[in-house]
Formats: sequence, structure tokens, C-alpha cells
Amino acid sequence: MEDFEALRADAGLEAMVGYSFPAPSTARSWLDRFHDEGAMAQRPAQGSFIPRESAGLEGLRELVRTSLRAYLSAAKPGRELTMDVDAHLVESSKREALRSYEGFRGYQPLIVTWAETEMVLADQFRDGNVPAGKGIAELVDEAYDSLPAHPEGWVVAVRSDSAAYNVDKVLDHWDSRGWKFAVSADMSKELRAEIGKLVPQDWQLWKEEQGGYVREWAEVPYVPSRKGERKDRQPYRYLAIRIRSPQGVLFSDGNKVKTFAVVTNEWDTGGRELLQWHRGKAGTVEHTHHILKDELAAGVYPSGKFGADAAWLRIQVLTANLLTLMKAVALDSEYRKARPKRLRFAIFNHVGRVVTHARESFIRLHRLLLEKITRPGIERLRLAVWPAG
Repeated sequence: MEDFEALRADAGLEAMVGYSFPAPSTARSWLDRFHDEGAMAQRPAQGSFIPRESAGLEGLRELVRTSLRAYLSAAKPGRELTMDVDAHLVESSKREALRSYEGFRGYQPLIVTWAETEMVLADQFRDGNVPAGKGIAELVDEAYDSLPAHPEGWVVAVRSDSAAYNVDKVLDHWDSRGWKFAVSADMSKELRAEIGKLVPQDWQLWKEEQGGYVREWAEVPYVPSRKGERKDRQPYRYLAIRIRSPQGVLFSDGNKVKTFAVVTNEWDTGGRELLQWHRGKAGTVEHTHHILKDELAAGVYPSGKFGADAAWLRIQVLTANLLTLMKAVALDSEYRKARPKRLRFAIFNHVGRVVTHARESFIRLHRLLLEKITRPGIERLRLAVWPAG
């Protein structure tokens, strides 16, 4: 919030935007209006809690959805809709912050990204003690509902870590909607036992990694017992991943081998290709976590009030979406994957001069910026098709 002091001191920036920036105290008071103390009064004495959103937060959510509609209209992406869902931890010294599973106090927001476009579909601010899997199916449903229907129908898939590994409440729900999914599976005693029964011929080489580590994969004939199991239900597919360390090298837990598993409802794709597709979420949702936390402002929350911090996160999500929209529609292809840091140095921080003439203010830009970026970008924006309203 204190950054508003620097913004208020920049007369050129004030002339560009056409208004004076608020004082930090004014901005903080505005954020506080998103807090609903009545919703927080329902917090139980023990356990995790996700309060209902205030009317202000719902309004910000509609702005995020407007950015998605604008992207659909102007960028015209394809039918593929891969939703990556993941939570990230933010450490905080505020006394209102609750202790996370990592042992420190902080917050654990959950977000859903659209992998093919890098747009954020939905976000939910949470206390640090809220399990990542709590309400995950509902948030993914909200993410899907944030997009209008595709004329040819969306081709939907969901990827997640083990936070979504709840067969009855989450995986069955996604399967019933006809969505492809791949989720990291909890390593239960039964699943570990089935993996232990695999013979050497069952394991197939995935790749040899730096340092001599070998990554392998195998199909696992595992069907967990379930209450009310239907005979006509196709079982889910389990794939095991094994990482073997070089000879004489142990992992930190003292073992020579690490084993993981992934569960999916996709049977037509080869095992290795499916596992590579599942790992692709590291390049989307985790990339978005990094941008929100380290390059925008979601790494430090400004208030001890839950609703104010939830609004702060949603503003960062809206900012990230607008930057993605700008890269897709206004800028050259070389900036399509540019992070905010690069945009800051390549575009936003170019030298310009604010001049006033005939009671109007103008910015006189460096010729390179004007001819290579600004003027072509404005023309692309003018020609783009935007949604009504």
C-alpha cells in the first residue's frame, strides 16, 4: 500500500491517467469494504473454514469473468480447455494468519488456470490451515462456468496434484461430466503393495535425467475397493512412476528409489504420453503462482481482514489476465510468453516525456517504442472483436 506514495509523487503518471492517485490510507479503507465480518462470525472454534464471499468480491469475480469473455472474443482460442488446479502457500507474520501444514503461519489460496491460454479462470483466498482439497470440485465447476458455451463444445480436461485425489466426491464428479482427468494418487498401503508386485519387465524407461537418475513408468493393475461399486463402471487407470538414484547415491529419506502414482480415466493415450501431459501443469498453474506471488503483488497481503486480502488476490488475478490478454491481442508474438518482469523493462519503462498543450496532456514517446510497439498494438486492439458490453 505504501507504493501509492511513490505513485502520488509522479506528476507525469498522474497526467497520463488523468486523475490523482489515492493515499495509502484511502486505498486500505477501500479494500476493507470487501470484508464481511458477518461471514467471519460463522468460523468454528476449531478446524478449517471458507467464508462466503461478500458482494464486493462477487463484483470483482465478474470483472475476472469479463476479462475471460474479452479473451475469447479477441484472441479466439481453440476448443481445448485444460483446467489446472493447485494451491500455493504464502507465509505471513500477521497475527490473523493461521498455521499451514508446512508449520508456518500464512495463507493458502487455490486457483484454476486455463493451460492453453494461461488465463486464470477462478481463485479462492483461503486461510493457511484449509486443506488444498477442500471444495476443490466446486471451484473447478466455478472455473468452467466462468466461460460461455463454445459453439462446437469445449473439450475439457482437469489436472491436479493429490489434493484432488478423492475418488467418490471429486474424480467421479469429473468423470460424470465427461471430463478427462489426471491426478496424483495418494500412496495407500494397497496401492504401494500392488506396485511392489510389478516385475522388472513391467517397468518402461521414461528418460535418464541429469546426475544419472532414471525415471521409469508402469501400468498398475489396481482397483481400489469402493462402497456401492457398480459392475458396469469402468475402473480408473493407475500409472506408477519410479525414480532410481545412481549407484551409491541415496535420496534424503535414505532410499534408493522413489515411487509415485497417477490416476486417470483416460485409457486411449499411451502411459508415457499421459504422464508427460499430467506433468505439464508445472508449466502452467505453478508458473502462474510464481507470477502472482513474485512478479505482481500476491506474495504479500496488506491487511489482517480476510475479505480485504481476498480482494487483493483477485485484483492480482485480474491484472495477470489483462496482461495475458494484452500479450495475445496487442503485442508481437515475441512477447506472447513474456512475464511481467520482461514487459516492465521492454514496454512499460520506456522513456517518454509528458507535455501539456491547449489544456491537454500528452506523452511524447521514444520513436522506437511508438513505431514498433505502441502504434501497431493500438491498431490491433482497434481491429479486435470485443464482446458487447
